[in-house]
Amino acid sequence: MPDPTAVSTTPAAPVFGNEVIARASTEYRVKRYIMVFILAGAGAWFGYDGFVGWPAENAKIEQLDQQIISARKIAGNEEAVKKLEFDKSKLTKRTDTDLNFQKTLCFILPPLGFIVLGFALYNSRGEYRLRDNILNVPGHPPVPLDTITSIDKTYWDRKGIALINYELPNGKSGKLRLDDFIYQRPPTDEIYRRIEEYTGTAETPAEGAA
Repeated sequence: MPDPTAVSTTPAAPVFGNEVIARASTEYRVKRYIMVFILAGAGAWFGYDGFVGWPAENAKIEQLDQQIISARKIAGNEEAVKKLEFDKSKLTKRTDTDLNFQKTLCFILPPLGFIVLGFALYNSRGEYRLRDNILNVPGHPPVPLDTITSIDKTYWDRKGIALINYELPNGKSGKLRLDDFIYQRPPTDEIYRRIEEYTGTAETPAEGAA
């Protein structure tokens, strides 16, 4: 018999009213912010190597080469030569190709990061909203649920993506996308559940098992 005084640690399922709103997923955006930070940081790192670090190392190698040549001209200066050669062995000579490659990455990666950021913000703009059996999705006009013609569930169970085809009374048709990774998962899943319920397309347990 369960202990009536025990406190449940299972979070309660969210309760939705007539209006369900799914805003941009924090997880989705944070992961993109991290990606932008990595790309920008990598670009700065490569830029330092290409413009500062590696040229300085090449210059140091050339300086050591000159010191080695001078030291070899002095009789009995073998220890100094060995020390200079040891110091040189810890450095790596970079070619112009190496330097240009690092510089290219410096110019490419940060802009690529901002492209990723722009795409992520655009992709997660606005919100999903279902109210009074009318669905609003960014980039589409309001879609009454009775204008839905079909639902592609191919990726729903695996990726949380549903593609919904609709045709409005004015003849305008389109395909909208519900994605419970880009937008908040619980309300997005609730919107999807209500669409299935309204359209009569929900799978029964037997159909799901099949």
